[in-house]
Amino acid sequence: MFKFILSFLFFFAYVPGFLSAETCGGPIARSHVESFTLNLSSDISFEKEFKLIDYASSARIKQLKLLLEPFSKREKKIMSKASSFKPYLVTRVKFDKLRSIFKAGGLLSASKATKDGWLKEKPFTPVMEDKLFGGHNCVFASLGPPQGRKRYGDVLFRLNIKALKNKTWGSFSSGYYFLKTYRLKEMKEEVKVSKDDMAGFSSTVFSGRYLDDLYPLIITNFLRSFPKDKADKLSKELLNIKDRRSFYSFVDLNRLGYIEAKIADSAVLNSISAIEVPADKLSEVLSWPEAKPYKNKISAEKY
Repeated sequence: MFKFILSFLFFFAYVPGFLSAETCGGPIARSHVESFTLNLSSDISFEKEFKLIDYASSARIKQLKLLLEPFSKREKKIMSKASSFKPYLVTRVKFDKLRSIFKAGGLLSASKATKDGWLKEKPFTPVMEDKLFGGHNCVFASLGPPQGRKRYGDVLFRLNIKALKNKTWGSFSSGYYFLKTYRLKEMKEEVKVSKDDMAGFSSTVFSGRYLDDLYPLIITNFLRSFPKDKADKLSKELLNIKDRRSFYSFVDLNRLGYIEAKIADSAVLNSISAIEVPADKLSEVLSWPEAKPYKNKISAEKY
């Protein structure tokens, strides 16, 4: 009996975020609260946390635009095209997780999946990202490339950003990359994440409402970072692209912009516009009783 209790306690200690009051983006919001230095309470609801991120995002968009102005005629054309071609919001998972996702009715964060009994093993998201921004309470997605990042799995979920915008935010990089590259941390499981790290990371964060506004600006910034002859060549090619898929494939291929998106807690399957599976697995997936309610969303991946 003692061994059972010990193993039970170890399990909950082993899965950070389990049964905690942490939220996806909570540490970032609290860093905003603490920046006022007015001894304000940081014990606030998720709605207020998200509004804090939202208000800060509005200011950062204006600041970024101010720093990049003035824009050339060509840059304005590219930005106009980027504004008309909205980036793709995509999550990819491994095929062996798909049936449990249908059973659960949605994509779940590590904490919610553990709490609801769907996840038994250690979360894939590093512990330092949980410390940095509540990562174990986030569903991760890519914003930009039409096919997402194939290394994360062979099943693709196309998410509806309009349906999820009030619980979605994004950053220029993963928390892991930020800590390693910009904070020069030794990336170990027990790495300490300071309030200063959280405040620094928060400056790279934009809420769902402003992600579409962000892409034209970051494409412009990346183009300016190249030597003039390369920037000219890439700019001309961008302006010649006629469709959304080709545009964001080109942006991704040439490293002109990418956002890692985080969705708080879960993304229910009703908020997902399409599910694409390997062509050789389509018949199997459609035969599952759990997949029946979502048959009209399921197809073979084309690209």
